[in-house]
Amino acid sequence: MSTKRRVRWDRIAAAVIVLIILIFLLGSCVSGCAKDDEDPLTTASSDAETAAQSGEAAPQTTPPPANAEEASLVNVPVVITDPKTSDPLLPAENSDSASDSSTTEPTYTLPAGYQMVPVRLSAMNAGTLVLVNKDNPSHLSAEELDLEQVYFAEDKPDTYEISYPGHTSLNRTALSQFNRLMKSYYSATNNKEIMFNYGYLEAGKEKSNPDSPTALDIQLHIKRNDGGYEYISNTSPYSWLFEHMASYGFVLRYPSDKAEITGERGGYTAIRYVGVPHASYMNEKNLCLEEYLDQLKTRHNFFSGSVLEHTTNNTKYHIYYVPVDSTTTGDPEIPVPTGGSYEISGNNSDGFIVTAIVG
Repeated sequence: MSTKRRVRWDRIAAAVIVLIILIFLLGSCVSGCAKDDEDPLTTASSDAETAAQSGEAAPQTTPPPANAEEASLVNVPVVITDPKTSDPLLPAENSDSASDSSTTEPTYTLPAGYQMVPVRLSAMNAGTLVLVNKDNPSHLSAEELDLEQVYFAEDKPDTYEISYPGHTSLNRTALSQFNRLMKSYYSATNNKEIMFNYGYLEAGKEKSNPDSPTALDIQLHIKRNDGGYEYISNTSPYSWLFEHMASYGFVLRYPSDKAEITGERGGYTAIRYVGVPHASYMNEKNLCLEEYLDQLKTRHNFFSGSVLEHTTNNTKYHIYYVPVDSTTTGDPEIPVPTGGSYEISGNNSDGFIVTAIVG
């Protein structure tokens, strides 16, 4: 009689469970390896799409630059030197705008105590400091010079004679100052030998010198008691004129030691009215008109130099040059003090001279 074997279901169940666990573990391992080998760009794209759908920011997938400082230069502010800009730090929008800003001409800021006033461009050819010589002809007609006949001036003293009484004229202001000078000369010397030989003469006219068309130039002679004529020399009693004419606004127009600069020999006595502060400074520094105007232009430019300060007769003056661009066609504006008295004269070439009383 054979024995029937009993099936051990408990052992079979345990084996099946173990087998299922092994299959599950093996499947998990294979799935993990597949994810590790997946294309990162595809993953990033998928993440971006997911982020877009969810409204969240996509993760940064580009590695940072090797030089972080260099990469951020586009955000560095550009300094704008134009004083009109209220905020000097403005971000550069692009390379073109940055280039435009760097080539923009900075705007000049007027110092405190000054204001801009308009003047006629033609006024550059007029005034007591115009330079008229072979290189700079006069541009004014006789009608524009405020002429007065010397013989008929109300304040003319009888202390000097006139070579041609009927047609000798001079600028009105210059003539008034000359008459004051001659009154003082006679009071000091009791001498009446000075002769007013020529004043205003048109350019190129006989007996004219290059400065005659300004109507600010006077050619003086001596009429001796014996009837003879001669040039004035710096000897007594005439030396009084040389020593004191600056106090009345006159200078020697063609000093004998400045012939190379003026282009004229100093063989005759031509005096020129320029105004008291200018004559005083020129006399003090031994400058002819050409030298003085050149100094104002090179050292006392209002925008790039320093103001010339000069005191005479207990009055303090500020004097400076204001250039005018050669391309200017409209009326320029000139900086002047906001208070006090001032005068503006052209130099007959490229700018204006401002003379202000400041004390």
